[in-house]
Amino acid sequence: MARIRSLRIKGYRSIKEEIIIKFPENEPVIIIGENNSGKSNIVRALDILFGEFWPGSKMVEDHDFWGRDPSNGPIQIDAELEGLNFIDKYEREKDIRSLHWKFDPVSDEKCIFFGKLSTGEEYKYISNEIRENCISVLIGADRRLSYQLSYAFKGTLLAKLMRKFHARLTQDPSRVESLKQKFSEIKNIFEEVSEFAEFSSELTRNFGEMFAGMSYGLQIDFSAYDPSNYFHSLKVFPKEDRVTRTFEELGTGQEQLLALVFAHAYAKAFFGGIVLVIEEPEAHLHPLAQKWLSRKIMEMSNDGLQVVLTSHSPLFIDLINLEGLVLTKKENRATRVIQATTQELVDYCVQKGANPARTDASNILPFYSSSSTDEILSGFFAKKVVLVEGQSEALSLPVYFKKAGLDVLKEGIAVISVMGKGNIPKWYRLFSYFKIPIFVIFDNDNKDDSDARKRRDILSTLGYREDIKIDRVLNISDWKIGRKICIFGRDYETTLQQYSPIYEELKRDAINRVGDSKPIVARHIAERMAFDGTDVFWKKFNELVENIRRI
Repeated sequence: MARIRSLRIKGYRSIKEEIIIKFPENEPVIIIGENNSGKSNIVRALDILFGEFWPGSKMVEDHDFWGRDPSNGPIQIDAELEGLNFIDKYEREKDIRSLHWKFDPVSDEKCIFFGKLSTGEEYKYISNEIRENCISVLIGADRRLSYQLSYAFKGTLLAKLMRKFHARLTQDPSRVESLKQKFSEIKNIFEEVSEFAEFSSELTRNFGEMFAGMSYGLQIDFSAYDPSNYFHSLKVFPKEDRVTRTFEELGTGQEQLLALVFAHAYAKAFFGGIVLVIEEPEAHLHPLAQKWLSRKIMEMSNDGLQVVLTSHSPLFIDLINLEGLVLTKKENRATRVIQATTQELVDYCVQKGANPARTDASNILPFYSSSSTDEILSGFFAKKVVLVEGQSEALSLPVYFKKAGLDVLKEGIAVISVMGKGNIPKWYRLFSYFKIPIFVIFDNDNKDDSDARKRRDILSTLGYREDIKIDRVLNISDWKIGRKICIFGRDYETTLQQYSPIYEELKRDAINRVGDSKPIVARHIAERMAFDGTDVFWKKFNELVENIRRI
């Protein structure tokens, strides 16, 4: 089965310098990032090489060039392939290892499209038949599945499927003859309807008379079967409770699920290389359906179907498949991507203080996958991340921040509970690998860290290398705010209580109103704490907010 191994893009729309997307085997490629970071441009570039339209006839406009300016240089899109074999007209087997598309407005031959063989030589005779062995099917945000499952164009998924089916079907002459016979029987049944028989006879007679004087004597007749286009006799219809429906009756969420299973069945039956591209699969699906779809995508990817998703939902991220995760960012108006191999992540984590004896390529992804939550994974969609120990901080700090002038939701900042200070270093390492700015908040209490091992791990991960500096931090018993770290001296609640004379009163009121759950009580107190810019309590929060803004 043909498959894509990597995609390179340069000079296309928001992509200035070359970016590389790697396609790990048996894993989906999940492209994430902020709005307008370039996700759709990656998908469109993939579609140029492998989509339904011939790459050599692509109409390029000014806005397709980086900076909307053709003088910024040519557009280049290349893909490294595996398993794209074919037999040429001389009955020789050839292996295409890559496809290349380039549009250069200042060149005599503006648009060129060619392949490279395993021998390294260029091959310019890439036919549609060759491309059909590795095609991409784009289910865009408009969800035009009815188009893909029709014969509106020879490049639709259904048309391609049926041509392959037809080729297998007509290999057996006796089977073709049998089909002709069966279809003639069907036509005879149609002619039992007198109106149809009369219309057919009149149409044929008049058409014959009209062309009787012509040299070619053209005639017309209804035919239920033509061996040259048998596949047009078959169409795809959804059913519900054994009743045939139309695509118009389906919800958009149902349509994309049907697209997924259709492409998977195609790949399984005909060993054709299919790349199914779905933009925002979370759209139109409720959270449980998103989780189910995500799981099915993982299963089908393990089964050979290449899937590419663009998403804004953490439900489509599984860190066991980290190698397929692609984070897009905009820097200086240009798209860049960050993608990690397992070994690259191992090396980075060890560099950032992880125990090399316990961190290797066999255990790091299961380690992250088993301890991740939807809340933690939401950090991949944030402009900045604030890592905190528990839910008390995660629920209450955003309330304090907003009153101090920082609306974390508006600013795209995720305040994430990692469920214990011992987990802060590992999530700091992962998010920092993907270049996500991070601020860390933890308590300096030793209740579950009597030997200070967890706190030392945090500080060494953040770059504290000298023991004397680490010891100085570990002795802090007050509220200390640094450039990228905040420490609550004894513990979170005690420190806030020290700085606010009304904290204890608000706590008693909260317990009476909402019960004694610490996280709920902490949020209730924050919601009722009045802002006072001159108060030392709020001065500390102002300082904290400003430092978070600076990272």
